[in-house]
Amino acid sequence: MNRRRRETIIREIEYWKRSRLLPEQYCDFLLALYTEGDGRPRSRPHPGLLAAGLCLLLPATALAIYFTELSFVLQTLLLSLFLAACLLLVWRWRKERQLLHFPLIGSAWLLLVETVAVSSHYFPGQTGALTVTVLANCAIWLAIGRLFRLRYFFLSAVVGGALMAVVVWWR
Repeated sequence: MNRRRRETIIREIEYWKRSRLLPEQYCDFLLALYTEGDGRPRSRPHPGLLAAGLCLLLPATALAIYFTELSFVLQTLLLSLFLAACLLLVWRWRKERQLLHFPLIGSAWLLLVETVAVSSHYFPGQTGALTVTVLANCAIWLAIGRLFRLRYFFLSAVVGGALMAVVVWWR
């Protein structure tokens, strides 16, 4: 078999492995067969490093928002940038169920912080706007929980909505 055809087959098998069209063991066997045992699996960037960076991003966000004297516009821009980074990781890891949790939780937390900050800035002292903001976040969590079948997002939405109902009823 000529080299060009073999490379095409190897790339196709690697695609099947990434897309999970075949079980990983079958793909490994086929790769070993077509590379004649020489082929080492191509190393991808280690996702744990990105997850660790994301875990460091969240405290950095809290430090930048709550402990610095940045203007509101700069704080909002910084939060939006961090939120975009988390959403980019959600999109990138959408097929890797084990890694998807880190950016999803991070983006949910950042969205909550950002929307509460914007609501408090534009509607100071109005608890109704803050209640609507938190309930909107709970609705987003509910949708994420149902979309990705994540119980903790679903439960967070239900508990958050119930707590907001109790707070509104108590006032």
